[in-house]
Amino acid sequence: MGEAFGELLRRLRKERHLGLRETAQKVGITAGYLSRIEKGVEQYPPREEIIRQLAELLNQDFDLLMQLAGRVSGEMKNLFGDDPKLPEFLRTAREQNLTGEDLLRLLKRKRKKEDR
Repeated sequence: MGEAFGELLRRLRKERHLGLRETAQKVGITAGYLSRIEKGVEQYPPREEIIRQLAELLNQDFDLLMQLAGRVSGEMKNLFGDDPKLPEFLRTAREQNLTGEDLLRLLKRKRKKEDR
């Protein structure tokens, strides 16, 4: 299994030689809160805006951090809200062990056929 949200943040922060207080200050949270997140003892994950700032600061994929934090971005909520069949589509894809990469490949193939 991969790294937990806090473990990944801590590793990335250290790889970039950023201190705990410095990182917390740059994203607008307390060092204590960041420490609890990194240790995996914080009960609530950071807000979407904080995760976005951490992703930018640590040069990490925002969607990955959101997933590891157990959050769903506002953008994704809006996308699902527009089409009530999307969750069913994704559940079916997961049941068939299709990855996001598989789905993108299928869509590209479909688009190529339509363009002919």
